[in-house]
Amino acid sequence: MKEFLLEQKWGFVKAGGEIIPKNKLRKFMPTNAVIIDAGAHIGADSVELARMFPSAKIHCFEPVPAIYSFLTHNTRKCDNIKCYDIALSSETGTTNMYVSAGGSDASSSLQKPADHLADHSDVTFEKEIVVTTKTLDDWATDNNISKVDFLWLDMQGHELEVLKSSTKILPTVKAIHSEVSLKKTYENAPLYKDYKAWLESKGFRVEIEAIPAGADMGNVLFVR
Repeated sequence: MKEFLLEQKWGFVKAGGEIIPKNKLRKFMPTNAVIIDAGAHIGADSVELARMFPSAKIHCFEPVPAIYSFLTHNTRKCDNIKCYDIALSSETGTTNMYVSAGGSDASSSLQKPADHLADHSDVTFEKEIVVTTKTLDDWATDNNISKVDFLWLDMQGHELEVLKSSTKILPTVKAIHSEVSLKKTYENAPLYKDYKAWLESKGFRVEIEAIPAGADMGNVLFVR
């Protein structure tokens, strides 16, 4: 909650080479864009997107119950945000999620932590929970959504699994902001070079890379 207040109420965003300013998105999306925020955490990015694109519809996904409570509270005044307590994944059903604690409650993943344990030793993964999962295509069908303009993905190594299973919605996407891995931060998480190659094969190109030197993870804006 403190992090949300710093970013949204008081306008403070921590500095760092991993940040891509959201105003860079304006030229790639219509004003009435349909936006997915997967791994929405407590809603800081969602609220910023809602303010920047007031005519957009923003769909936020956060499966960890305690975090989801903060998400719904923080977005309650944004009429163009809808929240879902599920995880987007490669299959519709249920699966285990590794819940992060200690130095970060924002590192939970459907992928088992690997190098993350050594590179961020203050972050622990002592708890597993069962969460509901849906593919992006199944979710879209259930909600009568035929297209998505923009994906904001912060899924701790699970991003490519979601995209590979989306044969219906991915072709409608204009831009993707995604966290990427430079190391095997989570088991079976693709490295950035492989992730980029796959997206390029689907018609996307890299617009902005925000990857600090020596970092294990960063963010990249891909556009079609």
